[in-house]
Amino acid sequence: MKVLIINAHPDLESFTTSISNKIYETHLAKGHDVTLLNLASIDFDLSFKGYYDREKIDTLEADLESAQKQIKKSDHIIITTPIWWSTYPAILKGFFDRTLLPGFAFKFHKGKMVQEKLLTGKTAELVLLSDAPVWYRRYLLKDPAATILKRDILGFCGIKVKKVHRIGSVGSLDAEARERVIKTF
Repeated sequence: MKVLIINAHPDLESFTTSISNKIYETHLAKGHDVTLLNLASIDFDLSFKGYYDREKIDTLEADLESAQKQIKKSDHIIITTPIWWSTYPAILKGFFDRTLLPGFAFKFHKGKMVQEKLLTGKTAELVLLSDAPVWYRRYLLKDPAATILKRDILGFCGIKVKKVHRIGSVGSLDAEARERVIKTF
């Protein structure tokens, strides 16, 4: 299995990054072809600035071209991200805006109302970390980050989200509790 882990935390010393590293080690131990992509370590212009312009799409930064190749070759994508302001950090949104482009992730056809999904056959898993309790995010707020990622981004491109891991009350977890969480992966 070819697995791509996308760590969306901008701090490489974060709890989210520790979980990403553990997931990487677990898949490596299973003999999977696994890649860990730390968005904080790649170089790209976060802002969109008209990148649906065909000429600009064809001139992606090298790190984004590499990321597209990793997405294309993967069977399973795992996204680890903190939840801030009910959604994920800007670096993940910018990454999606810049990599999941028309002609790569989806395609519109004249006269058709629905896009062609170009990344079908891939599965995904979400690991969402929040300072708010899971029940609050999921039931009172209706889980906006998970919904957007599952339906409006990955689903739009044909990637099927198979599992969502929700880790809540992160700010109140001591070192021992954090270690227990990491070991679950």
